[in-house]
Amino acid sequence: MDRSALVPVMAVAIVNGIFSPWVLMVFLLYPIWYPGWAPPLSQIVYMASALILSTMTIMLAGVPAALYERWSAQPRSIVVSSIWLAGTVLLTLPALPNMMRALSGG
Repeated sequence: MDRSALVPVMAVAIVNGIFSPWVLMVFLLYPIWYPGWAPPLSQIVYMASALILSTMTIMLAGVPAALYERWSAQPRSIVVSSIWLAGTVLLTLPALPNMMRALSGG
């Protein structure tokens, strides 16, 4: 698959990582995953939480695309990319209210 096709997937996943309601849960569980040698500053922990959630979004959204690629006789790159993007958008839907609140300034 062409790397340029992953740019929209990564952009949507980053939005999900920053605005998802699940980022609070990952943030609160930082004693489990955050390394003890790193300074536990809230800004660093939040950004690491958003990065973890973004990565999880990409991984979960890639499962249907990988299944299509595996089971299809002749998988097409554009279809794989579209499935991956659609999965990422679906996983990002719960983040839309928080994103809209942030964009409206309220």
